[in-house]
Amino acid sequence: MRVVVVGGAGAMGRWTVRDLTESEGVDEVVVADLNGSRAREAAGWAAARSGSNGSARVGGVALDAGDGQALRRAFDTADVVCNCAVHATNLAVMEACADAGTHYVDLGGLFHTTRRQLALHDRFVAAGVTAVIGMGGSPGTTNVLAALAGRDLELVEEVEIRLGVADFAPSSAPVPVPYAIQTILDEFAAPAMAFRDGRLVEVPAMSEQEDLDFPAPVGRVRVGHTLHSELATLPLHFADRGIRSVSFKVGFPAAFMDKLALLTALGLADTEPVELPGGRVVPRQLLVHCITTTATMPGPEAAPDDAEAIWVRVRGRRAGPSGDPALAPRESLDPPGHPPGVPRTPPAVERLAECLVRPHPGWQAGAGQLDTGVPPSIVAQFLANGVIDRAGVLAPEDAVPPERYLAELAARTMEVTLVTREPAVAASADERSPS
Repeated sequence: MRVVVVGGAGAMGRWTVRDLTESEGVDEVVVADLNGSRAREAAGWAAARSGSNGSARVGGVALDAGDGQALRRAFDTADVVCNCAVHATNLAVMEACADAGTHYVDLGGLFHTTRRQLALHDRFVAAGVTAVIGMGGSPGTTNVLAALAGRDLELVEEVEIRLGVADFAPSSAPVPVPYAIQTILDEFAAPAMAFRDGRLVEVPAMSEQEDLDFPAPVGRVRVGHTLHSELATLPLHFADRGIRSVSFKVGFPAAFMDKLALLTALGLADTEPVELPGGRVVPRQLLVHCITTTATMPGPEAAPDDAEAIWVRVRGRRAGPSGDPALAPRESLDPPGHPPGVPRTPPAVERLAECLVRPHPGWQAGAGQLDTGVPPSIVAQFLANGVIDRAGVLAPEDAVPPERYLAELAARTMEVTLVTREPAVAASADERSPS
């Protein structure tokens, strides 16, 4: 199995590389980056740390995602390409994979790019290969959890996805960013999408904020709507089961949230040029320059101290014995003297899937790096080994087998708990089961 990791020298991609190098059956990992020296450094770092845990050859190459011919040459002998670069590269890398006949997986397209990626489905079918799009922690694990939680429900009416982030490590950076700054600025500045009353609607970024209590040590976090890829695919996945509402909200440490809110309100995340006496300036370019030049991002050897809590809540109804949800017995909800033979209210079900992630004890990978960087490695191996064998462009909820995927997460210190509540049957009879 030969895997090319585009953006493999980045904050997330290097952990995809690390997981691949320690996985059985992976023969070669190619770290591809615009900066060749960074690619070679990341390859050497991963090779030195995999030790006896893996036998894969690891090398680094310079690769420009804007050079279509170079992409096709680089992918020609690969089994899978993991694209861990910024989402602006997704379409170009995907098209090169389709032409090269290579499987593809990425970290997400921030809704709008995701929808354009779905349009490449027939091209991948014709090539006989698969693209799994949006396969990090969120999107990715969130999508798989939603599919698992709603799998046996006849009706799926609502899906709520919430992500809480905490970071306890000290930092002297004015704005310590947990992942790609361009993506964060889009999440705070670009209008978000929500699925309400059966249709997609635009809502302001970081609007409708609420304080939620996530599992310790994340604790109480203020979350708000943000643009995310789950909204591009989950309404399609549940379209034939009556889906009415899908939402995604994220929250970071309060100080970070306040700083990003201020910078966005000042217009510094805007991408349109501004004419100033000294010349034309693009506010976002200036802001990104200032943030990156003042960043003190910890290196891979620094001890991380963060936590991420992912939870996905699905509300729906079971089917009755005949398969018709309207015929399900539910005496406890029906009023006394309910007429015999009249269809009764189907049983309501609420499922909550939770995944709390802490730094990897052996790798020194932070929670955010772990739950984002590892999933594309797992799915790349699923693609190469035929665990996923449908051609086309697929969302995680349509492609990834939940139990097998969650077992792989657990083997890497990420456990998922699924809680089922049926309040009308027995308010106190919760059914808890680990993944």
